[in-house]
Amino acid sequence: MTPGVPHGARVRAYLAGGVVSLCILGVGMRAWALQVGQGDHFRDLADRQHAMSVDIPAPRGEIVDTHGSALAVSADADSIWANPRSIRDVTAIAAQLAPLVPGIDAATLESKLAGDRSFVWIARHVAPEVAIAVRAAKLPGIEVAKEPRRWYPGRTLAGPVIGRADIDGKGVDGIELAMNSVLTGTRGAGNAVRDAHGRRMFADGMEQPEPGATVQLTIDRSIQAIADRAIADAVTVNKAKSGVVVVLDVATSRVLAMSTYPTYDPNAASPTPARNRPVTDAYEAGSVMKVFTIAGALDAGVVRPDTELDLHGGYMVIGRIPIHDVDGDKSLTVEGVVKRSSNVGAALIAQRLGKLPQEEALRRFGFGSKSGIELPGEQMGMLRSATRWRDSEQATIAFGMGLTVTPLQIVAGVAALGNDGIYHAPRVIERVTGPDGVRELPIGPERRVVSSKTATQMRKILGSVFEGGKLSGTAAGIVVPGFVCGGKTGTAHKWDSATHHYSLDRYLSSFVGLAPLDHPRLAIIAMIDEPSPDSHMGAKVAGPVFAAVASESLRYLGVPGESLVCPPVPPGPRPLVIRTKVCTIPSPPVSRPGATAPAAGGPTLAPAGLAAPVPADEPVDVLPTEDDSPSEAEPAITAPPPG
Repeated sequence: MTPGVPHGARVRAYLAGGVVSLCILGVGMRAWALQVGQGDHFRDLADRQHAMSVDIPAPRGEIVDTHGSALAVSADADSIWANPRSIRDVTAIAAQLAPLVPGIDAATLESKLAGDRSFVWIARHVAPEVAIAVRAAKLPGIEVAKEPRRWYPGRTLAGPVIGRADIDGKGVDGIELAMNSVLTGTRGAGNAVRDAHGRRMFADGMEQPEPGATVQLTIDRSIQAIADRAIADAVTVNKAKSGVVVVLDVATSRVLAMSTYPTYDPNAASPTPARNRPVTDAYEAGSVMKVFTIAGALDAGVVRPDTELDLHGGYMVIGRIPIHDVDGDKSLTVEGVVKRSSNVGAALIAQRLGKLPQEEALRRFGFGSKSGIELPGEQMGMLRSATRWRDSEQATIAFGMGLTVTPLQIVAGVAALGNDGIYHAPRVIERVTGPDGVRELPIGPERRVVSSKTATQMRKILGSVFEGGKLSGTAAGIVVPGFVCGGKTGTAHKWDSATHHYSLDRYLSSFVGLAPLDHPRLAIIAMIDEPSPDSHMGAKVAGPVFAAVASESLRYLGVPGESLVCPPVPPGPRPLVIRTKVCTIPSPPVSRPGATAPAAGGPTLAPAGLAAPVPADEPVDVLPTEDDSPSEAEPAITAPPPG
């Protein structure tokens, strides 16, 4: 006891000491609970609040053409995002932000900003002026960041081939989809610390992102532009549903151009992708298929080019199926069958060849199987086993009805004839260049489909299709300015799945050929789907496309040909594009007996490939609309409708 201290004071001191002791004990227990008992829990919370892992997206690799010109690139674009946790007055911020961001109203913004999230996109890939205005507003919780955006410099150039990547940089179509794994690259990662205001401080040792590989295509953007323009003009002029052009390098089957019309621009805000029809659509192609049946027969030795065939006046019946020719020739050689496009002649040659050898010949050329080209959605077409063919079906398959094929399969087969009988699978990717170096993609395995002798014979036969004279070829009116070419026309009625008959007013017009004929450099197919019934012949509709693409592409490649003489450009203002200039060949080459010179005034060297008038008697490949159809299964004439 302390002398002189009142009892009440001592009591108060004891009470105060007890209270302080209890408080200290409570604080100690609470501290123990926070640091020991629940230490792991709160340390985890602190890590999540202050420490963060930063994921850095990798730049997507470029897609370039065969010369290295960019077809698809990535560039930084401004995007607007928000941290709703940092926004106190959501309604006010939404009202201030709405006038700055086009296409979004205050109510929509308010719904985005509500909630307890720390990140939400407001608008992505906005115009620079929008980003500047949002930054200047300095709204709390609203930020502008850079993110990669895919850009296609050629716009519609080869749009369906290149495809597109979505807003997150993921390929969804074409090469962008097929090569997405190598184009994507490896994302970077690292650790950072965030302060109370959400500002980040990056730690050392940041792992940098690894850009995606560069994919180089075999496409030549100049030849692609020629093909795109020619097919667009032809589809428009002929009021057709669609059209395709494929240009292959004969020696390697590298795709130099692959055009589809209608096409699309992957840069559009909401693009409507168009199918890459040369690989995704299979057709009953008609007379262009006679080339492969007759090549198989020549290679098997059952006929020679000069073998005479009695055509019975251009009419015969096999089973219950009547087969007829428009011209009604009494007899033709095997060469004449191709030149005049005789259905009866093709059927007679198929009978001599036999069903199994005929099927084997078609399969050697790649029909009935995928080519393996590096593009999504490739169709294999329909070629039934010869053991299930009826006699009438063998005949109709000989002239391209009763089986379905893709345009790519046809042009690859013709390229083999131009390559001395050696078939190469078509390809569209040249090489892939990544961080580990350049990876060349090898040319696909080659195979011989016909002998060198047969290939030479077939090239001569294809050249006869352009001849004039008394028994003129179906392409006698087509002029390829400056060059001698060979090819085959095709005009086929399309199957109507609703009526289960061949339509009388829906056609598929096509032309496939080699350019130039003496030393083939290019194999080209042009196919026009459902041109106007008033003008639907393959020579008139698809032939000019072949002529334009062949002539302009060969000149671009520097292939020697006849010089063209063009009239001088008149003085005065010159338009950006002159599409009506008439260029003539000063001295038409006379390389084939019976060949006709170009009409007076010469051919028109224009994107549409205008040519001289075409004979109106080109045969149309059609089967009679009887119950006895050419195949037991309903043929799939065309691809399904869009969508």
